[in-house]
Amino acid sequence: AQIISSIFQKLALEISKKTLGLKRFPVEVNLKGIEKKRSIENASYSAFFIPGALAIALMSMGLFTVGGGIPREREKGLLRKFATTPLRKLYYGLAFMFQSAIVALVQAVIIIGIGALVFKVNFIIQPLELIVILILGGVAFASLGFLIGSIAKTSKASEGLINVFYFPMMFLSPVFFPAGLLPSVVRKISAVLPSTYLVNVLRKSLIMGSPFSKIFTDLLSLGIWILATALLASFIFRWTEER
Repeated sequence: AQIISSIFQKLALEISKKTLGLKRFPVEVNLKGIEKKRSIENASYSAFFIPGALAIALMSMGLFTVGGGIPREREKGLLRKFATTPLRKLYYGLAFMFQSAIVALVQAVIIIGIGALVFKVNFIIQPLELIVILILGGVAFASLGFLIGSIAKTSKASEGLINVFYFPMMFLSPVFFPAGLLPSVVRKISAVLPSTYLVNVLRKSLIMGSPFSKIFTDLLSLGIWILATALLASFIFRWTEER
């Protein structure tokens, strides 16, 4: 899945820069805070793309690690063993949420560090705001992954179900190119995806330096996704396949 993801990401990059015939990437955000030591084309696209790359990393963590991990534990018989212990489903799910939140912070340090050191993007770091965004983003996709893992009974089934969510969110969200380049119908679908909310809020925070008041709607939308997927997962998840 990681190999396929890498291939599709490279294809999307070529589509955005060559197939669309763009000499300069049409960034839809204020480029305040970007250090233009290189050409404006490189600086603009780096600033545009890196928050999207961070969103993809969080999405991959939640879907593949959580969504694929639960069926694997089920196949190994671990969930059946957990069923004989006092461990509650709530705490089992919260463990995945906590793990994803911690990994999200680590991934952010690495990706933002690469963006600043290698691509010379001068990010506007607001520590408290960024931590809140990363935790919500990590938990949102972990919650979706938990829902997928609750539905899929085998690891093979989970792989197919994960890809049903992963690739559409990767390509329909404004990760590689602005949503304005998409057809109007597709834009409407893109506008309600959790990946779109996360990409938008990361760009607003890291590139534009937007305060909480300007990103509240995106954060609230991520919260709604968390609540909806967590509730669905709580009704569907079973320690064993018996109902």
